[in-house]
Amino acid sequence: MEKLEDIYELLFSAKKLDRDQGMNHLKKYLNEASMETIHSVQKVLLDVLNNPESGWESKHGALLGAKAVIIHSKGHLFDDTVLTFLTVIHKLCLDFLTDNEVRIRLAAGEVLGSLCELRGPQVYSESKDYLIQLIKDNMERDVMDTSDVFTSDTESDSSDSPKQQRVRRLSSDAAQIFHDTAGWKCLETSMKCLQFMVDGCGENFKTFITNEFLELLFKTLSHTNRFVRETGYYVLGSLVNCGTSCKDNSYNAFAAENFGHQISAQLGVGLSDNWSQVRLASSECARKFLLSFENEDDREVFFPQLLPKMCLNRYYIADGVRIYSQESWRRIVKENGRMFVKKYINNFVQHYISQTKADNHAVREAACACIAELASKVDQEATKHYVAQLLQTLLDCFCDDSWPVRDAACLACGNFVLCFPNESKAVLEKLYPLFFTNLKDGIPSVRQGAAGALANVVKAYGLEAY
Repeated sequence: MEKLEDIYELLFSAKKLDRDQGMNHLKKYLNEASMETIHSVQKVLLDVLNNPESGWESKHGALLGAKAVIIHSKGHLFDDTVLTFLTVIHKLCLDFLTDNEVRIRLAAGEVLGSLCELRGPQVYSESKDYLIQLIKDNMERDVMDTSDVFTSDTESDSSDSPKQQRVRRLSSDAAQIFHDTAGWKCLETSMKCLQFMVDGCGENFKTFITNEFLELLFKTLSHTNRFVRETGYYVLGSLVNCGTSCKDNSYNAFAAENFGHQISAQLGVGLSDNWSQVRLASSECARKFLLSFENEDDREVFFPQLLPKMCLNRYYIADGVRIYSQESWRRIVKENGRMFVKKYINNFVQHYISQTKADNHAVREAACACIAELASKVDQEATKHYVAQLLQTLLDCFCDDSWPVRDAACLACGNFVLCFPNESKAVLEKLYPLFFTNLKDGIPSVRQGAAGALANVVKAYGLEAY
């Protein structure tokens, strides 16, 4: 495609596929274009963006085109016309961060990120007051009081019937679901814009990493909306990249003596989030964070807080989280996994026990699987002091409403009986009825697990088991 008019037709099309193709064609066209032609392209793009009659699709295409022009400008000298274009597009993109169309807001953020890559941290410096204030302003929902949406009476009345009380409780649950999943105006897209700008600045963003900046970011990591939390962890991952990318600089913003422990604490929360997408985002950030330290001792400082969470996520039900966590475990601890579990056994035990009480049944199941590992894979001298506590936890999980949790608890109990026969004798009378109940379960895998657990009992006690 050689005609500029044909490229414009694609770029301003109502179809996203056409707009993407138009951007690719424009990139190729600009490589051979004269400066005069580039100036004309810039004018057309600005005309579309400034025209109040332009549809959002045309504006979206113009932003894609602007990004292509900015990418092409890298490595070239700017004349006054190009500088004017960059200045105007910068201002327009800041305005577009509050556009009603989410795709416009995201595209504007990408353009701002490209500007940071082209012109350096001065672009962020000129934008940060507006962007940070935009994030702060959108941190709380003020369009409507969601409590009014779901219930008109938030006060509990002891005279209400059980049905009325149940309706009120369901209304409260619905309100929480609404907060956790609904869009929060411009907050998520403003955070994405921040991520693009951090990536664009690279290591030059390090000077902007302050306590005040991190405090705002930490608020997004604990936000009630899971999309905001997810985006917040991706921003944190970008910060980790820029904070540790300059290896010849002795200052590391995320070392233990600087902001490291604050970051580690936030990562620990994200690795235990109830939403898989948030767990995955924090898992990616945790891997970047730990692998950013070349010195093993600098890295190990954060192991007590992060390793138990990462270890549990190796059994998490969501494939993305589970597979990513398994690979992270191999990269970070290498062949020393059992040694680190033994070294920080108390941290692992307490985390696993706490996760058996989680609201998410998949987390409880993963915790039982990890407890089973403590019996069969870790040095028994390290585990034996916690056997009674762990067995009691597994007995509680045996009565769980979720059958996968009961199955995992059954298998774990079988492991403990086999590996710690003397310590397990005290709970055998409680275990037998539970084993036999699972043996009659309607689900084949549960029956199979119970049979395996009973086989371990026989291996451990021989004729005494009868």
